[in-house]
Amino acid sequence: MSGTDPEFGNEAMSTTVQIARKLQRKMRSREWLAAGRLPGQRELAAEMGVSRASLREAIAMLESLGLLRSEPGRGVFINRPGEGSALGARGRWPFQDRYALRDVYMVRNELEELAVAMAAGVITPGGLARLRATVELMRAAADAGDLLRASDADHAFHACIVEIAGSPMLRDLAESIAEVVAHSRRLPFSDPDHVRDPIREHEVIIDAMATGSPKAARKAMRAHICNAAARVGVALEIPGA
Repeated sequence: MSGTDPEFGNEAMSTTVQIARKLQRKMRSREWLAAGRLPGQRELAAEMGVSRASLREAIAMLESLGLLRSEPGRGVFINRPGEGSALGARGRWPFQDRYALRDVYMVRNELEELAVAMAAGVITPGGLARLRATVELMRAAADAGDLLRASDADHAFHACIVEIAGSPMLRDLAESIAEVVAHSRRLPFSDPDHVRDPIREHEVIIDAMATGSPKAARKAMRAHICNAAARVGVALEIPGA
């Protein structure tokens, strides 16, 4: 898919994200709320004109956010507000047969600390403004109760830091694990009591970058990743930190 997403200025949102957004809108309709569940996947895929594989990916995305839950043999159900806790979402970690969540957060921390340190050394007022714009998008999404857009803005914030860092190798490394990282970023949003925590943490990171100090930027990013892990029940201890 080509083009740009007008909200985030990156590549246009994937088919999966488009489907997830449509599902989120339909989940708020009177018909679906009354039923408390999604129609059968075969029927729903045909209605939306998408493949069942893409539909399943979109459903998994919304499950990570705690908005849906799949019950084998019964179907996919819509969670009531606060029903899809972060710890419950952790149980739906789609990569559990390959990667422990703790390892994912450890690797994320190393890469994102490096990215933010590199970015802090070259940050411009324009770069800071772009980062602050993602925070405002995240705040607006949280105000509207739109977890999917809040998650999108969270992704945009971290992607922007990698871009500002200016390292093609770092960018390629980030892209190689993008799917796994994206799911790990969505999990904390399923806890309604802490949806706004990343907003405050992103602001601290931006303030640290604005000083031009790689050390301060690393410290702020490390705190953010450790807090994100804690929100899904993972106690992260960074060696040497």
